[in-house]
Amino acid sequence: MTTRFVVHPGPLPPGVASACGYASDGLEPGVHRGLPSPWVTFIVSADGPVRVDGTVGDHDGPVLASRASAHDVLVAGLHDVAARVEQPRRQAGVQLALHPLAVPALLGCRAADLSAVSEHGADVVGRLAGELHDRVGAAASLDHAVRDVVRVLARRAREARVRPDLVHAWRLLARPGARVDDVARDVLLSQRQLRTLLARETGCSPKRLVRLARFGAVVGDLAEGVGLADVAARRGYADQAHLTREFARMAGCPPTRWLAEERRNVQDGGHRRGGESPA
Repeated sequence: MTTRFVVHPGPLPPGVASACGYASDGLEPGVHRGLPSPWVTFIVSADGPVRVDGTVGDHDGPVLASRASAHDVLVAGLHDVAARVEQPRRQAGVQLALHPLAVPALLGCRAADLSAVSEHGADVVGRLAGELHDRVGAAASLDHAVRDVVRVLARRAREARVRPDLVHAWRLLARPGARVDDVARDVLLSQRQLRTLLARETGCSPKRLVRLARFGAVVGDLAEGVGLADVAARRGYADQAHLTREFARMAGCPPTRWLAEERRNVQDGGHRRGGESPA
């Protein structure tokens, strides 16, 4: 089995938290967990469609083509429960994590308008989906594919117009121990105003964004080899058991099982942290 990840080597445009190319061959067919995160996921496949079959709480067993949605270009909004994604023998493409407040400029829609699990890229971004799919398919290498996608989005990022108070609020909510009332006060909004504005743009309440940001930080810690007890203390959980329960609710399995399933991807760099690039 061969697996390769290519992380974009240079600075990323505003609104793009991470950009990674991936290519694997000889995988054991099965189900991959598309974990929740505070970012909007954008995937351009270069080797057949990405098949998504609901969430881990919907049903067990293999991903069935008869009920799965298939996407050459996939967009996933913010979701609280891991998606069930088919892991075929071969797969390749480019995956990006996008700041939810920058999605209108980058993709032409709002994060709040996206499905909790997946959307067809062509339905969401129109002609851009076909352009990016063609570019990735024609790229001379995985490195070139990643750079081509980032280059196109960089042009669109120049048109971004995002309220700076919401960007600041989003950053504050992502910090360990964030309190919604403190964040609202810091950005000179009432709690009701903050809830309304974030829900309109991201589809999430401030408390839900806090939960997603903390889960994303936990996944990053685990991928870097931090022990469960230390992760629990670092991220504000009451204890390791509390962390395990919350992780299982969102991922559909305890963290030890997720690490076992993702061992090779973690070792190959497939779970490197994204930055906190402003919208």
